[in-house]
Amino acid sequence: MNDAMYLNAFAMTEPEDDFYIYSPGWLNVWESHLYNQALKATAKRGWGFKRFGTSKAVYAGEMVRKPDYIHYIEALEQAAERALQSLGAKERMLLLKSRTAFIYVDAWGESAIFENISSALHTSTIDTLPKNLLKKFAIKDVSCKMRGEKLSLIAAMRSAQDYLCWNTFDFVVVCAAWRAIPLLLFSEAALAGEAGNRRAQQVSGIHLSVERAGCFIFSRRAGGISVRCGNYHSWQDGAQTQRELYENASDIVLFAQTGPAAKSMKAEQAVNILDLSAIFGSSGCLTPALSWQYLQQNVPRGTKIRTIVKDSFGGSAWFDSWIDTEKEGA
Repeated sequence: MNDAMYLNAFAMTEPEDDFYIYSPGWLNVWESHLYNQALKATAKRGWGFKRFGTSKAVYAGEMVRKPDYIHYIEALEQAAERALQSLGAKERMLLLKSRTAFIYVDAWGESAIFENISSALHTSTIDTLPKNLLKKFAIKDVSCKMRGEKLSLIAAMRSAQDYLCWNTFDFVVVCAAWRAIPLLLFSEAALAGEAGNRRAQQVSGIHLSVERAGCFIFSRRAGGISVRCGNYHSWQDGAQTQRELYENASDIVLFAQTGPAAKSMKAEQAVNILDLSAIFGSSGCLTPALSWQYLQQNVPRGTKIRTIVKDSFGGSAWFDSWIDTEKEGA
């Protein structure tokens, strides 16, 4: 496909720790209220968190609310280093000397206010751009930050696809991190439930939220995973969205979603749908990238996966991923 690009290298990191269950308390009344609203809207019994920087020395009720932010910053740098080193020496030098754009992605925007930060440099790293990563990739051209809640990674990928197809840049580096801030997470879940009028009759299971950081290197140079981004569809598109995403996709073998399949979906369609959150745990804007891990580890070459991400207002965006069969001997 002419508008396809290649994910030449990527790396993702997550905390090497246990899940901790959130406990509402009277000291955080509004957060506790949103927690209860989110559980009602999503028909779950509780919420488990795996966050960077949690310490068992901290009071259990505060452990998931105020972890040490520095581990979150370090995780992003570790992901970037792993992605860069996973390239061959020739490709790595070419990236550092080529026209390279840098896009920093996060879901919440200026979120340093929710951290216990006393450093202006660290505030700038979280709220604007991690300048250490600009130096790591020798960025001399365009750099920017994108915020788009659940769709922020796909928005960055769509920009990368345009940059590469228009030959504006040779490489586009996308670094993304997702911080599982309880207050914002509960608010988003409650809003999504109200927008979709999803009040399930039976309550079961708990949410599992996993903080992750990732780095993704895209180019038009053959190698790695082929990726093609599709269009965004608003909730008003209705039947047209259903046709484009599912019915008119004869070359797609698997569909990956960031949540469970819709109840209105036909049984034969639901068989081939993966719930990435159920398999890996939810990571907000980074959950769609988990389809690349699944593609590398669980399916044969040539298999096409369509990853579909729904926002909090009923709209959807998607991208296709596959590994070309002719690269078998590469």
